[in-house]
Amino acid sequence: MHRPLAFELRLVRLCLLAALPFFLLALLVMVQARISIWLILLTALLGSLLIGYCCYQIWQSSLFQFRSLYNLLDAITRGDFSLRARVGHQRGAFAELVLAINALSEQMSRQRLISVESQLLVQTIIEQIDVAILAFTPEGDISFINPAARALLQVDEAIPDPQLLQQLQPLHNLSDGSHQAVTLPLRQRQGRFNVHIRAFREAGKPHKLLFITDVSHILRQQENKAWQSLVRVISHEINNSLSPIMSISQTLQRLVGQPTTTVAELQADLQHGLKLIGERATGLKGFVDGYKQLARLPTPNKQPTSLRELLNNCIALFATQPIRLLNADSPQVQLDPVQMQQVLINLLKNAQEAMQQAEQSGEICIHWTCSADRLNLHICDNGVGISNTDNLFVPYYSTKQGGSGIGLVLSRQIVEAHGGQISLTNRPEGSGCCAIIELPLA
Repeated sequence: MHRPLAFELRLVRLCLLAALPFFLLALLVMVQARISIWLILLTALLGSLLIGYCCYQIWQSSLFQFRSLYNLLDAITRGDFSLRARVGHQRGAFAELVLAINALSEQMSRQRLISVESQLLVQTIIEQIDVAILAFTPEGDISFINPAARALLQVDEAIPDPQLLQQLQPLHNLSDGSHQAVTLPLRQRQGRFNVHIRAFREAGKPHKLLFITDVSHILRQQENKAWQSLVRVISHEINNSLSPIMSISQTLQRLVGQPTTTVAELQADLQHGLKLIGERATGLKGFVDGYKQLARLPTPNKQPTSLRELLNNCIALFATQPIRLLNADSPQVQLDPVQMQQVLINLLKNAQEAMQQAEQSGEICIHWTCSADRLNLHICDNGVGISNTDNLFVPYYSTKQGGSGIGLVLSRQIVEAHGGQISLTNRPEGSGCCAIIELPLA
């Protein structure tokens, strides 16, 4: 096949095609005019030399420029961004091309510097973080493992043994983006681990990135803390009930053992003592039932519910207390109306009692704001406010006379079961408190 000429040779050919016809025509005219043969030969020699010199200069100049651009682009391709082409006083399209290539090289040099710094930062984080990170190939082999993972799996720089890979096999069944706690027997050691899976591609092939955190120690600490709190509360309540029971029983024993005590006196004392014992036993039973209520909260039966209608049903239970809704709209919220009504009744009851305790007259104001996917419900009063914010959600802690200390704890459990949050803060503009419930709209 006929190979096309190089671009610089085509420029030379165009130069010859432009110059040779006129040069030959000039020689032919000189011959026809019977000019001296020596003048014709001299003209032919000088013209040929001039045309050859111009073609050579065009070929050399274009070849030099193109090879300079080739060397510059080849250096960029190989990752060397230090070379620059000199433009000088040149103008036109070629100078613009050189400036564009120089700007590209400069930009890629800055991007590579940023990329290298980012890679060093990520590498440092991966090496120092206490989360085990592993990358798996589509065949199930480990392509990357950080120091925390080596310490967790007890492996060295070499490839982990097949037994360990077999123990990690259940993690391959987890889907991309899954985040859950699993139990794994690693190196004959049963543990509870929090596993997060992310998918990525390398060389066009899908890989999986695993983040494994040993949560056994954290869970044990939280469990011990929860047990300590539970034992402290239960011990306090049981001691409060057993101490008067023991005292009354000892008093009744002394009365029964005294021969001077009449039957009527003994009967009255026995009835009074047994009544006190029954009251304390009933209080202790209520205490246990309260814990059972917290532990047996059912899963919310969510359904589309009108917020205004739900609030009106709760407000109807407080006929003597002025309660005002500040919003005119009625957003639809996905929630369990029975459980959420219990939350609203608890908060309205607390607001009413706080206003009565402060001997303040006024109304409870309710308003809400809606964002793209969240609802913020505010219930504000002008009562005594919150004196101890640290113990608001501690079971059986109450600052009210005869308070059970269960309402706020139960309310928080219900709201969190709906995927929301509840908080109580003192009003900054005056006395009183605001309860804020944040719920997802969908």
